[in-house]
This record gives sequence, C-alpha cells and structure tokens, in this order.
Amino acid sequence: MNRRGLKWKLGELLEREGVTVYALNRDLLEHKQGVSRTTLYRLASEQPEKIDLKVTARILAGLERLTGKQYEVWDLLERIPDLPVDEEESAQDDLLQSDVVDLAEAMQELERDIPSEQHRRWLESFGLTR
Repeated sequence: MNRRGLKWKLGELLEREGVTVYALNRDLLEHKQGVSRTTLYRLASEQPEKIDLKVTARILAGLERLTGKQYEVWDLLERIPDLPVDEEESAQDDLLQSDVVDLAEAMQELERDIPSEQHRRWLESFGLTR
C-alpha cells in the first residue's frame, strides 16, 4: 500500500548552507523569535509528524538573515509521490479502528445491561448526566 507524503528537509538545508542549529537558534533568540534549541535539533535530525507554521516561518526568517538568501516553505518540504505505508503502522491503524468500534459496542451493551437507576447514578458520578 502506498500514500503520498511530505519529507521535511531542514537538516539537508542547514548542511547545504553551512548553518548550524546553534547559529540558527542564536539568531532566532536575538530577534525574539525563539524556538527551543531542542526543537531545532529535533527538526534538523528527524522527520516531524506535525509542522508548526509559526516555527516554520521563524526558521525561514532566521535562515534568510543568516545566509542573505530568500527561502520558501518548499525549501523545507519535498513532496513524496508514493510513500510506502509501514505494514506495522497500517496494522496499528486497523487495530485502533476496530478497538473504537469494539469499545462503542461494549458501551452500548453495558448500557443495556445496567438498570436505568444505576446507569443514571453512574453517569452522574462522572458528570455525564443526560
């Protein structure tokens, strides 16, 4: 199974431009656009699951100041036309979906089996009164 995806390329861009995470972090701090050094190191070395737009804009601004070049979002991202889905990830997604359905069915069954007065007290104890 394949899906389309995006590849985060901050690490490649920093290397190509000769900019260190430390220098980028210092520039961002000097311009009151702080992004934690830990976050920058993680973004430079790992593929993030989510991308924060404010952080991305700050990174681009810092790179522009440090290199004198203009950058666009696509300098940090690359579209991957066919990204293979990890079979384990796919199996986990399937399992999560089935667990949600199983949980909903179990809750409905539980609600049918509990006497209405007890069910009402149970809901009240969790602040879920109807």
